[in-house]
Amino acid sequence: MTVAAHLDDLRADLPGCSLVVFGDFFSQITLCVSSQDKHPQERLDALCVSAGSLLDGPVAQVVTAAMGLPDNSAFSQAILLSPSSMQIFLRSPAEESDMLACVLSLDADAETATNRARAALQLIAQV
Repeated sequence: MTVAAHLDDLRADLPGCSLVVFGDFFSQITLCVSSQDKHPQERLDALCVSAGSLLDGPVAQVVTAAMGLPDNSAFSQAILLSPSSMQIFLRSPAEESDMLACVLSLDADAETATNRARAALQLIAQV
């Protein structure tokens, strides 16, 4: 199964999911997308930038300091809520720079979406 097929399956399996992006957050580029609608490349790459900021970058550093965690702590997931959507960001357990981002409606079940996205990311690591 291809990465694109895994992303399509994940999006279809998550009620309220409009976009799934697989990317490299070190280089901040999108590698593969599953979407209901066409999105500009800048929007897709912005999700990779957000993942980097939330999982490794400035936001992660602020949270690490606020929680009194060791400086080398790495986050494996983050959830960002906006007035119109929920964005879930996951770091691949297999490849440090790989990330998955899901954009969902606010009424989506965050725990279910995170678990299913994590399972998809593990499958993608085997491709």
